[in-house]
Amino acid sequence: GQEYVTMLKQAGESKIKTYRAVAWMERPVTPQALAVLSCKEAFVIDQATPIRVLHRRSLAVRQRTIHRIKCSPVNRHFMVLELSTEAGTYIKEFVHGDMGRTRPSVGELLECGSADILQLDVV
Repeated sequence: GQEYVTMLKQAGESKIKTYRAVAWMERPVTPQALAVLSCKEAFVIDQATPIRVLHRRSLAVRQRTIHRIKCSPVNRHFMVLELSTEAGTYIKEFVHGDMGRTRPSVGELLECGSADILQLDVV
């Protein structure tokens, strides 16, 4: 019954998922900023329920762990991100910040103004 559903949800949230994303940054990203982000140890972000899912999820702030980020520049404004994150992390919102609802976001961490995600794949 309900205990089984709860157990399944908890087991799924303890997993680590890996993604590859193409992202755009408003301001050019420096090689130094990319190197710092790529070397960053695991860290926790705060994610409020994203605007795009509010109609089906309860409003809450959830902490999610970003285990690893690797940044590969395509040019000064575009990059490929490889991310390993705790299951349940909203990746699109982690990149663009969801109007301040996800902190920190990739745009904040790279100090590049706004950011957006153009493609997202589960690896």
